[in-house]
Amino acid sequence: MKSLTVLALAAIIAMMALPLSSATTMHATIDSQTNVANVNTTSNYVLYYTYPAGSNASKQLNGTVMWLNATSYVNGTTRQELQQDMNQVKIAGNTSSGTINASTNSTSNQTIIHVVNATISYHVHAFANQTNLTVYRNMTLHLTITNVTKKTGSNTTVIDMSWRAFGVQGKLESTFHGNLAVRVPFLNVTVNADITSKMDVNELGDLSLGDGNSGAGGINLGLFFDQSGFNSNVATYSTVNFHVFGVPLTSWVRVYDSNSNTTTFYYNTTTNYTVNSTINDNGSIYTLKLRIDPSAAVTTTGDAEATSSNLLAIVSGSGTTFPVQDIVVIGITVVILVAGSIAFLARRRRGK
Repeated sequence: MKSLTVLALAAIIAMMALPLSSATTMHATIDSQTNVANVNTTSNYVLYYTYPAGSNASKQLNGTVMWLNATSYVNGTTRQELQQDMNQVKIAGNTSSGTINASTNSTSNQTIIHVVNATISYHVHAFANQTNLTVYRNMTLHLTITNVTKKTGSNTTVIDMSWRAFGVQGKLESTFHGNLAVRVPFLNVTVNADITSKMDVNELGDLSLGDGNSGAGGINLGLFFDQSGFNSNVATYSTVNFHVFGVPLTSWVRVYDSNSNTTTFYYNTTTNYTVNSTINDNGSIYTLKLRIDPSAAVTTTGDAEATSSNLLAIVSGSGTTFPVQDIVVIGITVVILVAGSIAFLARRRRGK
């Protein structure tokens, strides 16, 4: 028993030591009756920044370690900006290309969705040695949105999913509350404290190691990108981007569950590097890579079919379901049959 306890503790410690995920996911649960969808989008990545030993980056980053866990309740202004981003997406193309085109105006037949609630969970784990900095960034955006469905007839509900491939334009700035643990040997800084800090979690160059309003001092990655010769587009690269999910819904895998009368659509793609740059600075090689593993799932009530690149259609009464009163009648019938069987068997035993 003691050995099992030791093994369990070792397993917990090992799990705590595991790096954060690099999966970029979207999971939407849609209630076609209430016209409300709960959406969890995770904009996760792993950043690899390599540099020559002995370079300025090596001297300033070597030995840096950071853990940051924080949460923010998004205010009305930022919710409006998110809503604008989600309504500006226009998906064009066919089932083979799935091309994404950003449009400043919604199409005439596109449903305008409303963001009524939003929360951000933000986690960063970074560590550096003489030649490499690795950053795991996990950001989950919890959204409650409405007006995603519309009636097109007496018995048909259509769900507009054109918003799914949205990307945040500019900053995703909010006030975060959480805990920061950081060690930066170059600055002789070691901090473990609760923080309240205003951060932009979208632009890559705004990720600071131990910086922000915590008073800890720190290192801004954007400065290193500039010093290494990467162009300014790297520092302003938008990380909260779900364009990969713009593949037409007709290409997603569809699974209908008759027990729950729900339909789920799945989409997965292979690991890819959204940023993969190399700079040769007088023989000194610097590389920057950003890795994501995209996957998405959309679950809706009813038996839904993809009727176009962006639309799901649900026909009322689709799927095998029983009205509540029918379930009650069936239950009573079963009880009567069981009771009758027991009485019949009891009479047979007395007759013997």
